[in-house]
Amino acid sequence: MKSNINYSLYTQRPAIGVIVFAMLVLFIQGCKKNLNFSYQVQDRKVLMFDMLKTDSSMSIAVAALQRAKKSGPDSTKTGQNSLTLASTLDSYGPYTFFAPDNNAFRKYFAVRGKKGLEDFSDSALYDLMNYHILQTRLKASGFIQGPQATTTGAGDYLSIDISKGYKTTAIANGVATIYQTDLEFYNGFVHKLDAVLDPPTLTIGEFLKNNPDKYSILIGGLTRAGLMDTLSSLTNSSGVRVRLTLFAETNDVLQKAGIQSFDGLPSDSLVRLMRDHLVPGQNASSSYTHLTAAVPALKIVQRWDSTLMTIDQQDYIYFDLAGLHLIDGSTDFTASDIGARNGIINNLSVPLSFPSTKKRTQIYHTFWNETNYCYGIPGFANGNSTPVANGSSGNWRYYFESAAGNMLFMSPDGVNDSLVTVVRNIRKGKYQFAVNVKNGGRGTFQLYNGSDTIGPPVNYSFPGLPQFRQNYVIGTYNFLTSGNKRLNFVCTVVGGIDLECLILTPVY
Repeated sequence: MKSNINYSLYTQRPAIGVIVFAMLVLFIQGCKKNLNFSYQVQDRKVLMFDMLKTDSSMSIAVAALQRAKKSGPDSTKTGQNSLTLASTLDSYGPYTFFAPDNNAFRKYFAVRGKKGLEDFSDSALYDLMNYHILQTRLKASGFIQGPQATTTGAGDYLSIDISKGYKTTAIANGVATIYQTDLEFYNGFVHKLDAVLDPPTLTIGEFLKNNPDKYSILIGGLTRAGLMDTLSSLTNSSGVRVRLTLFAETNDVLQKAGIQSFDGLPSDSLVRLMRDHLVPGQNASSSYTHLTAAVPALKIVQRWDSTLMTIDQQDYIYFDLAGLHLIDGSTDFTASDIGARNGIINNLSVPLSFPSTKKRTQIYHTFWNETNYCYGIPGFANGNSTPVANGSSGNWRYYFESAAGNMLFMSPDGVNDSLVTVVRNIRKGKYQFAVNVKNGGRGTFQLYNGSDTIGPPVNYSFPGLPQFRQNYVIGTYNFLTSGNKRLNFVCTVVGGIDLECLILTPVY
């Protein structure tokens, strides 16, 4: 009877079995789809090289990418000698390709006396095309003035001028207009160029040596100072890529100033002078000055100036875009942003000098967002650098005060307890010190640089004066060296101190 009942159920309602089976199949398929743990994209999306092949204006670039591949010792690695840049742009990226169109290549061939791609080896095409590819997704709105943040495939920088806009008028390396931007694909972006970009092929030192008629005097000084090897190298002894900026005087500029050679200069003076022509990093001239807005209540003036520290970490070069001359009030560029594989060269109209009265920038140091340390504060270990965000209570905290801005408050429990604040980018020379503070039952503090006092001890209560004291001068000090300085507010009479900012104004 039991078997008959089972038989009758399936024979009388066969749809039930079909439905159950179908649901089971769908469940399994759904699980297969949803439980995919592979990071590989399963459905091939539209990659940039797929579309470049369909663009009739890009046929020469496509052909160049299909031939471009490495040669030499690196090419013998497994499979590497067979990979072209076409296969690179046919992978999942991310990439940004600055793509010269056919007219750009035709102009490039004509200028260089070439018939076409057939006059280039696969390796030469690799070097050329690899310079047009960045390993990042870079939209036009992300362009920055000067060298871009990400290097090209060979580790060199591509420079963009966006002073006239970034969508259709940006200029790459001073020669190519980026006339069409943000062609977006699954693995990155394509931006079209009307000219081909030549990759830098020389280091700074090699460039100088290739132009002895312009730089022979400077080459002599750099050689005696032991710097030509550094300027001629792509990497340092640790294998790290060299990035430097050289401020160079050509022979005619030096000779006009009465300098025929640097042979007569004492060795130590020469080394320092030559090192003072070099700035760490590869930064375009557009980044040398910037606007600092005025704050009249604090006597902070509007200015377009900055200083770049040289590699000796003591001397600096002063720039003022609003000045009669850009550099030190006396010097301008005769040529700027000359690209090299390990940096940038800027040619000067007048030799650099480093007098003791060299101009400096005013420093606006806001306490709450700089590095500060407390010593002898109840509830905190000595050297604590993380004040608590608290607007109402606490011995070591920062908070927002509607009438004055963000404040840093410290309350010691004994004399000689202190607050150390790190003031950045101080340049050697004399400064006047002023503070913005909140008064009321405060203590007395002596400001120090090392063991040197800066002004007399100051009681920060300011009885009888407004609650917020702006631009209160507490002393002057002459720094003998440049750099970031640890300044110490040491308690001499117990009580708190409530600081908004410190203003350092150069004194000449």
